[in-house]
Amino acid sequence: MRSLRLSRRLRPLRGAPRGAKTAGQPGAASGLAGSPMTDPTDAEARRRILAEYGTSFFVEAAAGTGKTTALVGRIVGLIRAGAGTLNRIVAVTFTEKAAGEMKLRLRSEIEKVRPLAAREERDRLDRALEELELARIGTIHAFCGDILHERPIEAGIDPLFEVASEDEAEAIADAAFENWFQKILSDPPEGVRRILRRRSGRQSPREQLRGAMQALREHRDFPEPWRREPFDRSRAIDALMNDLAQLGALAATSSWPEDYLARNLTEISRFVEESTRLESVRDRDYDGLEAELRSVSRWRSWAWKGAQRTTFGTFSRNEVLVLRDQAKANLDAFIAASDADLAPLLHDALQAPIRDYEFLKTKAGRLDFLDLLIKTRDLIRADAGVRGELQQRFSHFFVDEFQDTDPLQAEILLLLAADDPRDRLARCPPKPRQALSGRRSEAVDLPVPARRCRSL
Repeated sequence: MRSLRLSRRLRPLRGAPRGAKTAGQPGAASGLAGSPMTDPTDAEARRRILAEYGTSFFVEAAAGTGKTTALVGRIVGLIRAGAGTLNRIVAVTFTEKAAGEMKLRLRSEIEKVRPLAAREERDRLDRALEELELARIGTIHAFCGDILHERPIEAGIDPLFEVASEDEAEAIADAAFENWFQKILSDPPEGVRRILRRRSGRQSPREQLRGAMQALREHRDFPEPWRREPFDRSRAIDALMNDLAQLGALAATSSWPEDYLARNLTEISRFVEESTRLESVRDRDYDGLEAELRSVSRWRSWAWKGAQRTTFGTFSRNEVLVLRDQAKANLDAFIAASDADLAPLLHDALQAPIRDYEFLKTKAGRLDFLDLLIKTRDLIRADAGVRGELQQRFSHFFVDEFQDTDPLQAEILLLLAADDPRDRLARCPPKPRQALSGRRSEAVDLPVPARRCRSL
């Protein structure tokens, strides 16, 4: 597999014919070859794209440098040279609109080079025109849907499944969430119990839980439980409240009660007093304090520094600032640690509504868009026979905007493109700015020894 880079702002020289071609030159299938360019620095890369059909390329380029033109030119050149046929080519685009535009561009390019082609080449191009409407040019989801409709039994899904629209999938998820939420309110698990105590001006606890479920629903290809690091929340809260109580007590010793720093300390003192008032008749409410401490951390008064001349008993203003800023740092560290402690608890609790969502989808005979990817990946990864048949059927893969693929999509493509059906692992280079070859990750690091994949 080779990586190529196309230069920016390439333009044909003024007066030069665009896409000049000569008969019998398959590599001159598009305007990428045969046109004088103002910047020849990537001429060799463009030549290789249009001529080296036995090599897989990742092409990195900025917008407007002709990635899609290069992709179309490579497909036409490959067909014209007899190195492949359109019915064995898969071209993946990011949107259905882009797929339609690619088909139009492919037809236009074939018709453009056809009169200049030799007879045998023209026969191949004519056959490609006949196959164009049925060609596998579309989104990765459409490609996976076709595979699953062909192999529903092997994939373990309803042979008559339909793909749920985003609105339909959202409605099913809402039903699953509401059913779960009403059930757990009487005895919520720890993670849910802690969330229910939180107040936010933007989202209610219920909305926060629904949003968390949505995020997990969109990442069902990562089902492993989340690790929960040791964290003594009660001990951390006790220590933090003790520090805040000592800090707040300094407010009464201020030489200037109206000083901004003194006012901040007074606010801290008032919070500690109000939060602990009922502890003489009941146990400490750790869930409530955790929620309240989050609100305290957002006070604007933490930034107040007060006047240089203000003193607090034997402490100078600067000494109190050090104590106050350290308390704020400890508070922020606690918030981060408590959030990290809460995340795996919520992940575990929200698996129940996600299972309900899966059940309701199955009952309705529906797959959502992520299902198309997961079911296809699982099928071709687990069933060597299916994977081998697909590898025999499709000889070349082209992925436009590869940087927009996520690891799951890339794994599907790499599993099918690998030379050896037994290959299970591969590495992709880090995400480029733009790529010719397909969004939830910056880089792809997947299980296919990238020895030589077929044309991407």
